[in-house]
Amino acid sequence: MEKNMKRVKQNHCGSSNERSISLIEVKEIHQNLLNQHADISDEIANVVEENDYVKLAHLLVTRSKIETAINDIESAYQSEFNKQVETNHRISNALKDAAEKMESKGEDMLLKVTSNLEKLNDSTHTMITIATVLSNKTISKGNQLGHDAGRLLIHKTSEGLSRLATIIQKRS
Repeated sequence: MEKNMKRVKQNHCGSSNERSISLIEVKEIHQNLLNQHADISDEIANVVEENDYVKLAHLLVTRSKIETAINDIESAYQSEFNKQVETNHRISNALKDAAEKMESKGEDMLLKVTSNLEKLNDSTHTMITIATVLSNKTISKGNQLGHDAGRLLIHKTSEGLSRLATIIQKRS
């Protein structure tokens, strides 16, 4: 914790060691300090319940140092944090706009696909109806022709048997 504070103070004060840190490292240090602040605040609450005033005084001093480091970081890098937030906001808006455009185009595309599927369904239904009617007519005509052929065959067979019977009767 103290290393982080010294590092931030050295970089904030200028190039005392001529080493610069990236914004990502600053954000990590800032987040680490915020986490330490939260931990110390919890520890302070526990120490108050235990009535350990010596430890409480030490924790309050440490918390004060962490708060100072956090404030130093925030004041030194506020513009960078704001730029990052602004950039993220612009990216978010661009992605949101793109998603809205894609959604409307997707809905139009879905309507076209649905319409085409309905047309295909209607065409298929019509074709199946026509095929069923033609099949029914063809089967009906085939049955009629088969029935007529059977009747003709029976009639001819019956006539032939009748002639044969007449011939056999005349010979006997």
